[in-house]
Amino acid sequence: MIINIVTIAAFFLFAGLVFAMRALIMSWQGTFASQLVGQESGTYVPSEPVFGALTDPLAEQLPVLGATEDSLVRDLRRAGYYKPSARNEFLALRNIMAIGIVILTASAAVLVGPERRDLLPRIIIWGFAAAALAYVLPWLFLKQKVRSRAEVIQRGLPDAFDMLTMCLSGGLGVNDSLAHVSREIYPAHPALGLELEIVRRQAEMSSLSDGFRHFAERVDIPETAALNALMQQNERLGTNVVQAVRDFSDEIRTRQRQTADERASKAGIKLLFPLVFCLAPAAMIVLWGPALLELRNFFATFGD
Repeated sequence: MIINIVTIAAFFLFAGLVFAMRALIMSWQGTFASQLVGQESGTYVPSEPVFGALTDPLAEQLPVLGATEDSLVRDLRRAGYYKPSARNEFLALRNIMAIGIVILTASAAVLVGPERRDLLPRIIIWGFAAAALAYVLPWLFLKQKVRSRAEVIQRGLPDAFDMLTMCLSGGLGVNDSLAHVSREIYPAHPALGLELEIVRRQAEMSSLSDGFRHFAERVDIPETAALNALMQQNERLGTNVVQAVRDFSDEIRTRQRQTADERASKAGIKLLFPLVFCLAPAAMIVLWGPALLELRNFFATFGD
């Protein structure tokens, strides 16, 4: 009976945490991205923190281990979470998960009582293991989000810079071209459209090279580093921006084609492992099975 109550409480706790994480992700990425890229109606007003006035106190309940403040904020931006309260909401969610599991473990230990002392060590060990997992899971989710978002942006860069080349060749300025490309590419590549709009706004405030420098910091892939170096060189030497962007787009497509060829070449080697460990035993049984049976019958009748 007690174990059933603990199981039901654990289910409702994890269900609540899942819904809280879903609400948090929607709050981080929803309104800001849609209003930043090409939406002219109204001014963006940041939404309230998911946990309201309790967000900041909850964020300070546990220390930030394994990362500094700067690295945490940088990873949140690389993952696309630009909401001002994203850092505190992330830490608040992590602390709620860890502390909630600790409280659940303590409640389960109290409910078990002295009658089932043999269950106490297991409850405590599993409870603290689950709390440690809940403490680490948000970091793993954030790292995975950073990697997946970088890959998505990497795939969309050739299309974006082809469009940018056409806009520049048609006579538009750099800022107008970035605004047009960010609006047009946003339905197909939302993350890249958002980043290009941020680049445009930073270029209006300072310079185009600064915008792409911050873009390379937010999206840590070789293409953005090369683009940053190209824009820095173009600003110093005063070369043609259209030709530089066209050459960069061709270089990205060539590099992605080479990467695809490399992955295709590795696929044959990787297929050897399932072939050897899965198909080869079955094939050997089919081929050698009758011969082994005949050999067994031969030795069985040999003695007779």
